[in-house]
Amino acid sequence: MKINRKNLSILGAVWLFLVFGCTSKNTDADDPDAQKVERGRLKFAKGLKSLRIGSSYVYRDVKQYFFVNGKPWTPTDDPDFADKIGGCDSSPNPQVEILQCGGDVTENYATTYILRMKGDQPEIQKLDEGGGSVWINADGRWLLFRKFFVNVETGAKIEVKGMPFLDPKSSAPVTYVIGISPDLKTVVAMVDSMVQKEGKKEYLYLRIIDTESGNVDYRKTDFKKYPWLKSWKNPVGNIQPPPEPSKSFVWEKGKDGKDKIVVPELLEDTRKKK
Repeated sequence: MKINRKNLSILGAVWLFLVFGCTSKNTDADDPDAQKVERGRLKFAKGLKSLRIGSSYVYRDVKQYFFVNGKPWTPTDDPDFADKIGGCDSSPNPQVEILQCGGDVTENYATTYILRMKGDQPEIQKLDEGGGSVWINADGRWLLFRKFFVNVETGAKIEVKGMPFLDPKSSAPVTYVIGISPDLKTVVAMVDSMVQKEGKKEYLYLRIIDTESGNVDYRKTDFKKYPWLKSWKNPVGNIQPPPEPSKSFVWEKGKDGKDKIVVPELLEDTRKKK
């Protein structure tokens, strides 16, 4: 029996393709290489089982898990809880034992979950807020959303009025937040990120939001004098830092007992705002 050299070459090429073109990866969620976010006794991880030919997946299965004290965990009333999570991060303060997790497309990205430990047991707080949030400072215990502040350790909420873009489908109101007063009663946000030139001067326009009354005072400030107003930092790993400019704001108590801005100096904005 003669071997057809052409067929043998084809078989050899197929064999090489299968050997070198196929790659597989099997990573369980408790594998050190698994993608994960963890803080203290809490961990969110993704396990991957896949097979590829070249750059195309023949098989790919991603599983998501929560771990508490190193053991897989899910709420007793929601065994598929991990599957509806789009991703998690944590507080900028390593002493705060929480995970902040966003709902995925199945929840229209409109929910946030805070997972924390209450004594020796995990506790979930569901917030009907999505689309971004802001840590008010590096202490990492309070988050600002569209309609409230939330203490991630206790679950306490404080109503917030006056934030723009209250429609959940619109841009997140936290996008341009650059400072929050220590008493949580004032939020400073850029009207937009553009610096406006007026002759030789450059101004950045700001919203000064009274979170108790909802009143918004539009002001401007000298950008050349305070260039740090547009400073920012990238997330480090899974930690979103508070706004970088907030470190340079200076506040003092006013006669009404509320924190007032001393630095930067606020100037009148005569432009009409709606």
